[in-house]
Amino acid sequence: MTEISPLSVVHPDAKIGSDCVIGPFCTIGAHVEIGARTCLKSHVMVDGHTSIGEDCMVYPFVTLGIDSQDQKHSKGSVSYTRIGDRNTLREFVSVHSGTEVGSVTAIGNDCALLAQAHVAHNCQVGNHVVMSHSATLAGHVVVGDHANIGGLAAVHQFCQIGPVAMVAGMARVVQDVLPYTIAEGFPAHMRVVNKVGLERAGFSAQKIKEIRKAFRILFTRDLRLEEAVAEVRKEIGESDEIKTMLDAIERSQRGLARPDSATFEMNVG
Repeated sequence: MTEISPLSVVHPDAKIGSDCVIGPFCTIGAHVEIGARTCLKSHVMVDGHTSIGEDCMVYPFVTLGIDSQDQKHSKGSVSYTRIGDRNTLREFVSVHSGTEVGSVTAIGNDCALLAQAHVAHNCQVGNHVVMSHSATLAGHVVVGDHANIGGLAAVHQFCQIGPVAMVAGMARVVQDVLPYTIAEGFPAHMRVVNKVGLERAGFSAQKIKEIRKAFRILFTRDLRLEEAVAEVRKEIGESDEIKTMLDAIERSQRGLARPDSATFEMNVG
């Protein structure tokens, strides 16, 4: 049975699933859909054309689906915010709708967005993503499955954070972070392969070995990037994991957060 506090304002056109809990002082707009068993603890605002999946937990002072902060946003235009199942959104998280008419900001399933994390307009966040305290994504950022964004890290517009990548706390990410790597610094540079993250995500020892070898070929040999990509294909082939890395290189818009020279010694052997 759904419970809605009499101290909340829920538009009669909003669609609230079965066994939801809407705590006190929440505001739910007309075009909102909330899936079964999702809980909004208190003081949550959900507006715009926003959908929240099943079994989500939304903590106080979260704002979802409100207008993009992009200066190009036209007041009254319709865009969307989609949040999947089994997500945890902690205090003061904000997720904004897309900017262009019909565009979408999306968060997948099984994510944890910790207090004050921000997902800006048109971001695409995958499944099993963790954003730590005050981690911030600017507009049009893409974050792959099982990625981890450290506390106070900031990611520039149009950057891509690959699957099972980790961005260290307080990093300033202005270029793409390849899948399966760890980036840190100001600006951020990729340092090593995210071995622990890969193990936790269920990658075999052989797959991790291939990924580490690919990283060394790409960045610790005296090769142009095009030559290094060709060398990876020649020496390792194109398993799904290697293809994911090479595809990320080829579609990069902002260039790669390449390792600096201090990284090379860390990746020998």
